[in-house]
Amino acid sequence: MPEQIHASPDGVNYRLVASRTTTPTSDTSVKEIVVDSTSIEVIVSDSRLRSMGSQWGHVAIEIDGIVYSRAHEEYVKIDRHTYFYGGVVDLTNGSIRTSGNLWRDNLGLVLRVSPAEKDKVKRELERRVSVDRAFKLKHPNESTYSLFDNSCSSNVADALESIGILAHDPRWLPTPVTPAELDAVLQKSRRLAKKNYYPKQANQ
Repeated sequence: MPEQIHASPDGVNYRLVASRTTTPTSDTSVKEIVVDSTSIEVIVSDSRLRSMGSQWGHVAIEIDGIVYSRAHEEYVKIDRHTYFYGGVVDLTNGSIRTSGNLWRDNLGLVLRVSPAEKDKVKRELERRVSVDRAFKLKHPNESTYSLFDNSCSSNVADALESIGILAHDPRWLPTPVTPAELDAVLQKSRRLAKKNYYPKQANQ
């Protein structure tokens, strides 16, 4: 075999000494790709003009069977079944019985996240609930709700954007974030894995 010389970009000449086959056989079998991922679900609910606080719709976020929902009165944690179908909801200074959230149409946007990202969002939501409950203990007849920076949709947007998921239209001001805006942005997200529909029930 004639001598082969290769010149590097730096002007160094290399001479081919030998060649070796490092993969003697080809493996064409299907390979398993392990992706360490999980999901969280953002629940976007329709509006209803005659309901206090529901004129623009509502947004909550579900993680591991617990729904975090910023209501006008306070920030609550509800198990998934109770959120949709009703039951007893524990509040800071007592409890109430609700009829659930199926008096309106709901859309669940399931987002792919890593376990670490899910834990980070969950910790942030838990922190926000704790802060709100501490306030309610001292001021039971007041609320920290704000249309601009402490609404149902702004809380969800803040939590998602803490892990790099865009949840508001960057062409506009970051606040206020409406349920419709958050819905439109997440439906275009590359993190969107699937959509779940929770239609309004006739008896609600």
